[in-house]
Amino acid sequence: MINLLDVADRIDRAETAIGAFDVLAGVADGHGYGHSACMEIPKTNKLHPDALAIVKMPEIWVEHYVTQEFALIDPVFRRAASDVLPFTWAEASAHSTTAQRRIMNEATSFGLNHGLTIPIHGPAGYCAEVTFAGRKVDDDPRVLMALRFLATVAHDRARILVRRGWAEDLPSLTKRERDCLHWVAAGKSDWAIAQILNISETTVHWHVEGAKRKFGASTRIQAIVAAIRFGLLYP
Repeated sequence: MINLLDVADRIDRAETAIGAFDVLAGVADGHGYGHSACMEIPKTNKLHPDALAIVKMPEIWVEHYVTQEFALIDPVFRRAASDVLPFTWAEASAHSTTAQRRIMNEATSFGLNHGLTIPIHGPAGYCAEVTFAGRKVDDDPRVLMALRFLATVAHDRARILVRRGWAEDLPSLTKRERDCLHWVAAGKSDWAIAQILNISETTVHWHVEGAKRKFGASTRIQAIVAAIRFGLLYP
């Protein structure tokens, strides 16, 4: 089984973005995922000049993918931009169009029969995805959970090395937003937080929702994790 702490430590000690991803790719390869990629998903038609784009896929497939402009309709890209949970390529293409199914069918001829994608969302609408693919893969739920964790670690390390952190995208929380998130993280209800801060429950809810919007989070837990991750909240 994968030693998560050991692998995470090796990723964090990597000195280049590709080096960090190489550690992750090596682990994934040991479970049948011989191909992988870490791609930032642009918010517009223009990709940031320092956007993450680490691709360990068959070169001929990448060239074909780009030439055919598959990124415009790829069901994997589309789902990664709107979902927060890992998903398989089979799940992404379950309700796809004929054109989208063509992409998935053609991928199999390059040894990309099965895929697993981990969406990664950050502040200010930031979105990326880490994808693993192979001909015959290990679908043990424990392996998938480990890859999900390590994909996030590798992405974060790569982004820090490429763009020196999240500073340009980092939202600022007001004191009230930070206070409310702090007490939410402590397990307090809106009523209890209102009593502690001497404000109304409605105001507590408003501040928490404001913090969620700034992080692009759909749940309170996601907002708390994001705030801790970017040093705006301490556990």
